[in-house]
Amino acid sequence: MPPKYPQIVSLLPLFVAIGTALAAPAHARPDAPQVSGWARATVAGQQMAAAYLTIRYAGPGSERLLEVTSTAAKRVSLHETRSSGGVVRMRSAGPPQIRAGEPLVMRSGGLHLMIEGVKAPLRTGTRLPLTLRFARAGTVRVSVPIQMSAPDDRHAH
Repeated sequence: MPPKYPQIVSLLPLFVAIGTALAAPAHARPDAPQVSGWARATVAGQQMAAAYLTIRYAGPGSERLLEVTSTAAKRVSLHETRSSGGVVRMRSAGPPQIRAGEPLVMRSGGLHLMIEGVKAPLRTGTRLPLTLRFARAGTVRVSVPIQMSAPDDRHAH
């Protein structure tokens, strides 16, 4: 029995191709930074958390991370912890530059994301959605696992 609407059936490959392209993650672009990492779990009532990312950029040139946001928090900001004369201080950090081939690695006790105004507890085993805005590549959306400690040495203190 022939299809009832042959013109729609003939367009099916086109619809599949368009759907696949629209569903492709932002990091599928060859020039988009590759982002991995994790976020520290919180307990009820805790309003702040930290997240640690590794951002790789293949070039050309360099890239700059301009902003990070999350639907799970009121604000996300970049901070750096430094020790000087036995005193540890945490300060806001400016937009970091990511050179091609040199990953930007955030660690506990160093550069990290402060997740402020957490809307609900960040529970172990779930994921934290993050939207990163880069100077050249534009917006990259990721979600990182929420856990109690670093998954491996790359993000450890």
